[in-house]
Amino acid sequence: MPEPAKQSKEKLVTLQQTREQKKSFESDFADWLVNEITVLGEAFGEGLTAERQAIYGEALADIDPDRLRTAFRRARYELRWFPKIAELRELVGAPLSGADDGRPGPEEAWARMPKGERMEDDSIVWCKEERLAYGACRSLLLDGDQIAARMAFKERYERELAESRSQGTPVQWTVSAGYDVESRLVALASAVEEKRISLEHALNFVPGPRQEDFARMLPPATAKGLLTGRVQRALDLPGLPGLLSKMQMQDLMPGELKEIRDSPYAGIAPMSPDDRSKRLEELERQAEFLKRSRNGSGNGTA
Repeated sequence: MPEPAKQSKEKLVTLQQTREQKKSFESDFADWLVNEITVLGEAFGEGLTAERQAIYGEALADIDPDRLRTAFRRARYELRWFPKIAELRELVGAPLSGADDGRPGPEEAWARMPKGERMEDDSIVWCKEERLAYGACRSLLLDGDQIAARMAFKERYERELAESRSQGTPVQWTVSAGYDVESRLVALASAVEEKRISLEHALNFVPGPRQEDFARMLPPATAKGLLTGRVQRALDLPGLPGLLSKMQMQDLMPGELKEIRDSPYAGIAPMSPDDRSKRLEELERQAEFLKRSRNGSGNGTA
């Protein structure tokens, strides 16, 4: 046999052996994976159909067997219920495709949710999927059933998450402003630092007397220009209130309006600085209550 033909035959045999070895490995891996899923189901008292085993196997087949073995062991000892595919991938550190889109994973999302006795005091900057999932479990939280609330939240959140990612929908962040100002400032500062919302949008939810406190919570580069003795930012208000706010900030207020504004006979008695600060915070609460009522959300979503 000519040398070139002999070399070609040897390469063909080697290629065929490689393919057979790969098929054998894939077959063995598939058998092992199905067996592990079955054992996990037995551990949780979960009956698994052949279709469900196949779905789990296909969704986990891209993960190294050693890492999967660790995930199955952790699931048996750390979880209370049979895990979703996303939970197994989280345990092994291999989140679903699209998980780098800014949306938190199910466990992180649940940990962020308001759960205290006065949930209306808490503030959060959340994505649309978190907000919808929270709506599905809020009544259970109000009843004090944390376990059922967590299950309801995660089930709805995973469904919304999968749908958004399958459609390639970009993450959308909104602010749910609670009554507690300190909690609100912390949530807003964190969201600005993580680039979930802009600084300008965050300032719409910060009471005027607290804007310098809020600026000090931000990284120096972000807060640059805000700490000037008085935060020179106008609230994004529509119509005449917004116009007057911008005129006042730019020192363009007509003299007549300044006299009316500064006059002790403008309809209210003069206030001390502390009383004025308390009054402004009270007005801010009332404005946010009206905003929630107008949105019909009942949770401060803006």
